[in-house]
Amino acid sequence: MAAAPTVAMASRTRARVVLVGRTRDAHLRAEDVQVDDLGRARFHLVTPDEGRAEVALRLAGEHHVANALTAAAVGREAGLSIDRIAAQLSTAKPASRWRMEVTERPDGVTVINDAYNANPDSMRAGLEALKAMARGRRAVAVLGEMRELGAESNREHTRLGELVAQLGIAHLIAVGGAEAQLIEQAARRGNVDTVTCADPQAASTALQQLVLAGDVVLVKASRAAGLQTLAEHLAQPDDAAADRDGHPARPQRPPRGEGEQRCRAG
Repeated sequence: MAAAPTVAMASRTRARVVLVGRTRDAHLRAEDVQVDDLGRARFHLVTPDEGRAEVALRLAGEHHVANALTAAAVGREAGLSIDRIAAQLSTAKPASRWRMEVTERPDGVTVINDAYNANPDSMRAGLEALKAMARGRRAVAVLGEMRELGAESNREHTRLGELVAQLGIAHLIAVGGAEAQLIEQAARRGNVDTVTCADPQAASTALQQLVLAGDVVLVKASRAAGLQTLAEHLAQPDDAAADRDGHPARPQRPPRGEGEQRCRAG
């Protein structure tokens, strides 16, 4: 059904309530949701009186289906037709940088830069998108701390590490201090191959040595962690080029140095 808290709040307003979701009790719903190799959702937008229209989102992450349904509800209330709404949703792009930015490197590595900000819900959405996009390829998560969680911080960072394991992510690089250690420890207990790095620079060195052609890498943390620069560097490395036979070249590993000394393998 539509989200229970939202349904419960409906009785507290005199305004007309429009419910969105994936079940038949929603006034606008998404049916036949499919996600492609770049994490983009395609679905049928179904209305009670105008039939249905196909939507093909250009945004990575299945969680954007809920965002699209909410935008569609606003559009309907403003008098737009379902066909126009579907067309506009299918051309929408991110309004700011570092939000599920997907880059395909020449060597087949896919980089997901979602380092603009993070909270428990968006971390789950990002990791689920990573899993969906990997589809048999190796999934690597580079995660930093989530800020402003107060008394829930330790529990939420531990849960995040547990989620990494539950989703079957192959490798984790946790970046930062105590929070990163909580993420790493929980993921390692779930048999994830883990590394903890003190800062983005050290993580970048570790990541260059870890990533192989064909991997899918998610980079995500609160903005203050500074992982957006790491993700940008990873997305456009100098050595990500095809070999002389036209095959993707494996990234060259940098020499061992100071960066490695600020990382610890789990």
